[in-house]
Amino acid sequence: MTEPIRPGAGEAPARLTSGVRRSVFVRTLALQASWNHQRMQNLGLLVCLMPWLRDRERDADRDRLFCRRYYEFFNTNPYLAGYVIGGLLRLEHEREGAGGLPRGQSQIFRDSLARALASLGDQLFWLGLRPAAALLGCALALTGRPWPVVGLGLAAAIGQLVWRWRSLGRGYAAGYDIVSLLGDARWHRAIAGAKRAVRVLAGLSAGWLLRHAWEGSDQVGTTPWAFLAVVLGAMALPVLVRRRWAGEFMVLATGLAALLLAFALGPKGS
Repeated sequence: MTEPIRPGAGEAPARLTSGVRRSVFVRTLALQASWNHQRMQNLGLLVCLMPWLRDRERDADRDRLFCRRYYEFFNTNPYLAGYVIGGLLRLEHEREGAGGLPRGQSQIFRDSLARALASLGDQLFWLGLRPAAALLGCALALTGRPWPVVGLGLAAAIGQLVWRWRSLGRGYAAGYDIVSLLGDARWHRAIAGAKRAVRVLAGLSAGWLLRHAWEGSDQVGTTPWAFLAVVLGAMALPVLVRRRWAGEFMVLATGLAALLLAFALGPKGS
């Protein structure tokens, strides 16, 4: 079964064959295994594309040019790399059907898509879902039961595998039209929702820890003022490490100053 891709660009299969897709998918899990400072994920990308190349008839000149195309710099978010890899395989199919694509077109597609997905993926996963999952795991651990934490870990592991499998297929199916997937407003809604979850879970965890630390200060004979000194020291630590005023310190210091002024300038009791 085939479907038209672009006028004059030939035709490509509507989806990857199951064997090639499975082999490419497994290799995407080790995309960063050969990460290097010079070209970052380029070797991982080439290894991921090799099952498709091996499925073709051998042609030394074509294979050499293929490897040279994908030996260049490449870097993107590993959780979203399937979209790039699937899209590149679609372009290679089109290259075969059309007798070649314009010079450098696959490289432009690769670099542009990798940058866009790196930005989306870093915000969604590194700044959103992963911290939220870690904080949720800490909150579940406070219940004293291990199974909720184990269940959360399994759900996160299975979820990211399903995500990677589907992104590979969607990237191949979309081809050049993958730009419409990146323009979906659900990306930004998911990023905003994940960051809100991080803030809420961080506040709940911090509140629980502060409450128990305050109660524990009475049990061990320390004064609340000593506990307050420890909190202020923790606020100052980012400043000492970074050697500049940290944003979180300024927010906490402003809140503390507001409380002190409220008590100092408020009405006096008789």
